[in-house]
Amino acid sequence: MYEAHFLAWPDFDRFPVYPVGIGHIYDEPNHFVNGMRYGEGQYNIHFVVKGTGWLRTKAGSIELKPGMGFLYAEDQYQHFGADPDDPWEVWWIYVRGEGMNDLIGDKRVGDVWAFAYSRAERLHALLQELWQAAALNDMAEVPRHAALLYEIVLELILGSTDLDAPSEPGLVQAIKRAADFMRMHCAKDLPLQKLADQCGVSPAYFSRTFHAQMGMPPLAYLNRQRIELSKQMLITTTKPVKQIALEVGFSKPSYFIERFRLAEGVTPALFRDRYMRPEEDASQQQQQQ
Repeated sequence: MYEAHFLAWPDFDRFPVYPVGIGHIYDEPNHFVNGMRYGEGQYNIHFVVKGTGWLRTKAGSIELKPGMGFLYAEDQYQHFGADPDDPWEVWWIYVRGEGMNDLIGDKRVGDVWAFAYSRAERLHALLQELWQAAALNDMAEVPRHAALLYEIVLELILGSTDLDAPSEPGLVQAIKRAADFMRMHCAKDLPLQKLADQCGVSPAYFSRTFHAQMGMPPLAYLNRQRIELSKQMLITTTKPVKQIALEVGFSKPSYFIERFRLAEGVTPALFRDRYMRPEEDASQQQQQQ
């Protein structure tokens, strides 16, 4: 079965991305595409929800299972299909928009992007919502079409791993979940052992893998989140610096002040003054000039 809804490109031309088609394919053992390609600014995203399929890359063929998918960027030759013995069920979105380049970055360079996605329940719900909105064929739904697609793409980018990545996909996802947990609970005491236990690895292995995936060690990442939280509190409250230091997770205010100055180039007190009295700060700069 091959079902699809196609949408006209809206008159408003400033959407970064827009879905010009969404489809659902299932019970099609002979489904395959061999050599098709799109033009500039056009993209093809597939999400596997059941069954098995295949994808040809420059390095060889990849077997695709539920929770996997791929994205073909503009001007890439497309080669993929269902496994005849266990035909896949897939959702696909045909996307247009110059903003897609900025969203997916280097994922569009060279070969097709094959990925494994997490939060499948959430992503599938968004696909269903976009499908239902597209079925209405109502111009009043245009902003919703664009917003849903944008959310789907962000879910994909922030919650997926490359299938050709050297790290274990499951561990990479666990590291990303640990980073999310650290952002949401940065003010709490988060021992390295506790974070490593969430990923099922040793603290040393967790630190190495986290650094490789996130670009910095876990403690540096945690401190950065705490600094960002403190900046919001410095600007929006009148709480003393020492109290803010304790509330964002630093046990010693002196260490907080040191880390803040290294991150922002000024002390917390001076940072607050610049936001609380911006006109005075600008006047002082003019006098110095």
